[in-house]
Amino acid sequence: MVGAAHYAGQGLGDEQIARIVAGSTPHPGATLTEPAVLARSLGELPGTYVLCLLAGAEPGEDVARLLTSRQWRLVEMDTGHWPMFSQPGELAEMLLAAAGW
Repeated sequence: MVGAAHYAGQGLGDEQIARIVAGSTPHPGATLTEPAVLARSLGELPGTYVLCLLAGAEPGEDVARLLTSRQWRLVEMDTGHWPMFSQPGELAEMLLAAAGW
């Protein structure tokens, strides 16, 4: 588990950081060891990649390749890695739009 300092510079307030730290659980290891089974290739499935600008990382080569597909789109958010805490309304609107609602 990581402490509150890990979340600095990500567009979060003290209350939001405290909520994340208090509710955090270890990463479920099976997501790293058990493969996802897809009916089609990932490039054939519709997808939206949310790039959180304060997080600093650019999409890797695999994601960049997917974003050249007509099925995938890139959405940028001016926040850190936890938009569900820092910009929940904006994230919900983006997810609803991506789902066609």
